[in-house]
Amino acid sequence: MYLPMGVLFSQGDIYRDFGFNNFPNLAILLHLVFATIGGTDYLTLGRGLIFSGWLLAIGAIGLLAFRATRSVPAAAASMLLLMTNQDLLGPAGMTVTNNFLPIPFALLGTWFFISAADRPDPRAGMFFLSGFSLAVAIGFKVNYVFLVPPFAVAVLIIHPVIGWRARLLTMGLPMLVGGIVGLLPVLSHLAHDPDGFLAHTIRYHRGPHIAYWMANPDLFGTKITSLPDKLRLAAKVWFSGGSGILITAAMAYCAILSARGGRWRELVRWPIILVLSLTLCLGLISFLPTPAFPQYYVPPIPFAILLLALLYGRCMGREHGATHFIVPSLVALAILLGTPRLLASLPSIADPSRWTGQRVLDQSRTIAHRLAAGGRSPALATLAPIYALAGGMSVYPELAAGPLVYRVGDLIPAGDRIHYTHLASPTTIGRVMAAHPPDGILVGYEGPLDAPFAEYARTNRYREVLLPELRDRYGVGRLFLKR
Repeated sequence: MYLPMGVLFSQGDIYRDFGFNNFPNLAILLHLVFATIGGTDYLTLGRGLIFSGWLLAIGAIGLLAFRATRSVPAAAASMLLLMTNQDLLGPAGMTVTNNFLPIPFALLGTWFFISAADRPDPRAGMFFLSGFSLAVAIGFKVNYVFLVPPFAVAVLIIHPVIGWRARLLTMGLPMLVGGIVGLLPVLSHLAHDPDGFLAHTIRYHRGPHIAYWMANPDLFGTKITSLPDKLRLAAKVWFSGGSGILITAAMAYCAILSARGGRWRELVRWPIILVLSLTLCLGLISFLPTPAFPQYYVPPIPFAILLLALLYGRCMGREHGATHFIVPSLVALAILLGTPRLLASLPSIADPSRWTGQRVLDQSRTIAHRLAAGGRSPALATLAPIYALAGGMSVYPELAAGPLVYRVGDLIPAGDRIHYTHLASPTTIGRVMAAHPPDGILVGYEGPLDAPFAEYARTNRYREVLLPELRDRYGVGRLFLKR
């Protein structure tokens, strides 16, 4: 969904015309990248954007850890813990979605806030940057709005020697202004069509999206919809592998701080309370989406790493023995768990032809060549629109969001249908194609959702061509050409 929205951003309204259903920052950022660099290798460019997000997140957590510990090894350890976390090395941190990109901006917002507030003379400019960074994170994914309450409370309770008026003017107001500036893309869409924007970004997820999965709980594997099942999934993500090691180490540092001389009081320093609150808030909001997927439980993990760095910083110089062995042991375990997954991809780095983006581009060009239609841009009907766009083909606006709107088309309430200029579903896609017959039909990646396309191809005597290279992580493509 995200790559097509980046391509089509300037060709219409991403919500009303193309059915986008998330906050707009990723679509805007992808569009800027595509327009600046050019070409149609959209997946590789999108992956490059995610890689840039990784670099930003690694740098931000390194800055935060160094500020907390004044230790280069401890900062490097925090960066390694992020880089080798198994949950982040899966789809959550690798695919071109809005799952990872909010993280670096949330970390930057935290760094600006702590750097500005943990000093006797708070700097308004850094509070502005903090609010801006947090707002940008929210503009990628609405769930990150739950970052706001801990920061709002922190503004009210830290620096008690500063009067309320000075505190609000120096800290609260700059953060608010920065937040408004960072949210301008969201606010502009909201101001342009408030009810339509909410229909696509909020009501879609709370209504037809849930209704679809409730009606098809076993489609593409069993879906997790109940709270007990969500709790089990959260436990699997948070309490196993590298994430489980983080929790164990944090508990060890808490025990060390509270073991002697009332040092438990070190735990109530406001930066520790703030980061703990952020971790808990992001953990709680992970349970909101239905159905649940592992990537939804990733947001608290970077803040758990940061919390560990803060606790280590309070222990440094106070305890010996086990204190100084925990971090090296933790890093060694993290590398042991995460490195095999990183090493598995090394052979393909030196050979761009093996990159997923290049394979998709080659496949798209092969399809476009087979569909060549008298000099005009051929139309490809598919629930995998990246293949159409990367090959320079036309995509049906009803299918620009891939399966995400199409599969719930019959479940969208009548009151919200007015906000979709183009809307199709498994029961109506045949009429859409009959009105504008495609030059080709590509199926094979969306299971039963592809059935109406294959049926249209059969009844209208399209011929299937064998292209064995049409294979990706979602399945094996089948291409039908108009006779």
